[in-house]
Amino acid sequence: MQEVDNSRNFRVIIVGGGIAGLTLANALQHAGIDYLLLEARADIAPQVGASIGLGPNGSRILDQLGCYNDIMALTVPIAYTASHKPDGSLIRPKTDAFQLVQAR
Repeated sequence: MQEVDNSRNFRVIIVGGGIAGLTLANALQHAGIDYLLLEARADIAPQVGASIGLGPNGSRILDQLGCYNDIMALTVPIAYTASHKPDGSLIRPKTDAFQLVQAR
């Protein structure tokens, strides 16, 4: 059986500067692991009309990385939501379900 040489340095290549890529970059930086983050856009995680939902598991990881409070200070909670078809007509009417979840 051949021994593996763990003494060589390596670099992790991260493709994409979305929430997963940036979280991985942050974790690797905290662990002292060299990485290269590749992003096709000129800006990392630009505002392109999308949203990011953080569930309890993702929030817990961000807290362990030490950036949860900083991220939450920059967020705007969802007050209402509705679902639309591609033509703009409603699939589901406006609801305040997110406010009920937040209260709990």
